[in-house]
Amino acid sequence: MRTSHKYSFTLRRLAAAVFGLALLCVSAVAQEPDAPQPAPQQQRPARAPNLMQRLNLSREQREQLREIRRQSEPEVRAQTRRVRLARRALDEAIYADAVDEALVEQRARELSAAQSALVRLRAATELKIRRILTAEQLQLFRTLRQQAQQQQLLQRRLNRNAPPQDGRQ
Repeated sequence: MRTSHKYSFTLRRLAAAVFGLALLCVSAVAQEPDAPQPAPQQQRPARAPNLMQRLNLSREQREQLREIRRQSEPEVRAQTRRVRLARRALDEAIYADAVDEALVEQRARELSAAQSALVRLRAATELKIRRILTAEQLQLFRTLRQQAQQQQLLQRRLNRNAPPQDGRQ
């Protein structure tokens, strides 16, 4: 059961990273300065500016992000699906009525290969994004990323220390 949890945690981290990258690209597409703004009564409550606004991307940079997203989206979907199917196949092998350790090992290798391909794709995409940022934007991005990671770590610690929601202790 421990191995299954480890794979689930890794898969969730990969999915979160890919989702975060997709949000980065999607929000860049949405940041058109010429786009009409909603009427004041329709605006959402004030909140922290999003990443694209804080990085102050030029129109050309936003277009480049759109192109990166357009190019990478089909492969991200395919690799994410591959990971999901490999995870399911491993679970089925682990929890089959008749356990075949060789099959479990094979399925684990397949899942590892799928996760590895997704990580490489994510790294390549992030490298493309990094190349379009100026030195100042990159430094700000690093700072914001570090702050987000610290906040996620704090949130995980808080969640770990929270009492169970079902009333059990």
